[in-house]
Amino acid sequence: MESPIVKVTIQATLLSALSNVLGQLIACHQARSPYGIDIRELMTFAAFSVISCPPNYLWQTWLEATFPGYTQSLATSEKEKLVDETVAGQSTSTEKSGLRNRNVKQAAVTSESAPKPEKAKEELNLRNTAVKFLLDQTVGAAFNTMSFIMGIAMLRGKSWQYGWEETKTGFWPLLVAGQKLWPLVSIISLTLIPVEQRMVFGGIVGIGWGIFLSLMAGGKSKRD
Repeated sequence: MESPIVKVTIQATLLSALSNVLGQLIACHQARSPYGIDIRELMTFAAFSVISCPPNYLWQTWLEATFPGYTQSLATSEKEKLVDETVAGQSTSTEKSGLRNRNVKQAAVTSESAPKPEKAKEELNLRNTAVKFLLDQTVGAAFNTMSFIMGIAMLRGKSWQYGWEETKTGFWPLLVAGQKLWPLVSIISLTLIPVEQRMVFGGIVGIGWGIFLSLMAGGKSKRD
């Protein structure tokens, strides 16, 4: 059986390749040059997705496991039962014994006729969601921005020193540009999308972002 992380990586790589192809075609249109696809550039983006997707999948899984977005809250009947048991706990031992005996006798009679208890409802945990959002938009965003700039440079055969200089130059502009899109995507993802589908959801929404990255990286490649 195919593991979830492999499945998500394949999906994310295909979406990244699609965005790169669209980005290259748009660049050709803007330059009024013959349409064509730079296979090396396409493979660079695809390879970066293969490398970067697993850590991001593990990151999202860790966030959800550590700060679950939905937690169970007691149903009304369960809350009332808890209150009743607390009040009953203040009675004398004799009263408790009598209550216990009566409960045993009545159990067989009431077990079949008693209505099924309400199930605990799951509610959005606002605190956990806020923590995940802040971590994703600070630690996660910074890591992804740095890894993209450095990773693309290294995959193009550039030196580590060159990649580091490019990271220092392009980190803040790229991070600020991403804030126009990814905070909203993150909120929707953390509240509505199952954790195993978040990478794919981000990939679908991020096709436009991938086109922007492709255009930016393509222009940088030509200048180099």
